[in-house]
Amino acid sequence: MAYKRMKIHRIHFIALVILGGYAVLSKVNFVNALTNTNIVYMFFQLYLFGIFFGCLFLYLFCHDKFFPVAAEIEKNEEEKEKKFLKKYLHHGKILGTFIIGSIGGPIFASLTARILLKNYKFKYLVIIIANIPSTALAVAMGKGLLHLF
Repeated sequence: MAYKRMKIHRIHFIALVILGGYAVLSKVNFVNALTNTNIVYMFFQLYLFGIFFGCLFLYLFCHDKFFPVAAEIEKNEEEKEKKFLKKYLHHGKILGTFIIGSIGGPIFASLTARILLKNYKFKYLVIIIANIPSTALAVAMGKGLLHLF
């Protein structure tokens, strides 16, 4: 399979700025949320932050100029998927995206949704729902470690 040489596009620079901002802001937001005594406020602060960046990353990953190799992979896999999609709906792909998003957070959920759920119209909803257990896990671990010390 011959790939075209990938050119640097301005979307790559935008993605680097967003990824750098996410790396810094997620740590600041997490520490800020842990200092709050209200657990509901802490959960929603982290949850809304994760939803925003999860949907933003999914939008970036779906951009044609950002991930050009994905189009070729999808084209090759499309024939194989057609026979399975007749038998099974998207439930396995949705569950896989949900599990990976629950464990890995918004970036991994977005990347998984981009690869597995390419033509699924509710992939943003899957990202939003997968962020609930991810945030709950982060809050539980953060509060538990904070009370440990």
